[in-house]
Amino acid sequence: MSKKFYSTKGNSASAFFFMLLGGALMIVLVVSFNKSVKEKEPVVKKEFRQIHAAKTQKQVTKPKPKPKPKPKKAQPKAPLPNMNSLLGGVSMDIPEFVNQESFADATELLKDINDDAIMNENTVDVKPKVVSRPPLEYPREALQNGIKGYVIVNILVGKDGSVEIAKILDSKPSGVFDSAALNAVNGWRFSPAKYKLKPVKIWVKQKISFK
Repeated sequence: MSKKFYSTKGNSASAFFFMLLGGALMIVLVVSFNKSVKEKEPVVKKEFRQIHAAKTQKQVTKPKPKPKPKPKKAQPKAPLPNMNSLLGGVSMDIPEFVNQESFADATELLKDINDDAIMNENTVDVKPKVVSRPPLEYPREALQNGIKGYVIVNILVGKDGSVEIAKILDSKPSGVFDSAALNAVNGWRFSPAKYKLKPVKIWVKQKISFK
């Protein structure tokens, strides 16, 4: 009986010992496992960069309002002249009525102008005609060489039919018969031209041929 009790007691002590040993091993394993896990986990340091976003505010420059144009001051219009004073002749010291002598002087002046007016062949009632002419002298040199030609002369015939002015308009050959033509024309006489039954001065053209 004593041997069985000893063995039972020994068995329970050894079991308790193994339980403690197993528990200690479990604790060691757990601690070592946790330590290895902690060592393997990298420590990630989160760096927080504070980014200050500078808000760039665009400065919008508003266009300056254009100054409104100032209304132009209307210039005062000049007062209209007093027609009564101008027509009446009071302010200008002009007599209101013209006497009959002034009208008579004006009529005489117009008459003198009409008397001295120079007409042309299209405006007169009666055209002038050559009534006398001296014989035409043929230039000797031109006659000897058998040269022929003509001269056109513009003649101013006076009221009495005399030649007042003679001008060469054209000649062929140029300069050969000019002097002979002028000498001849200056001795001509005309019947005067008439306008309203009165003799007037007139310009006429004459062609003088040398053959």
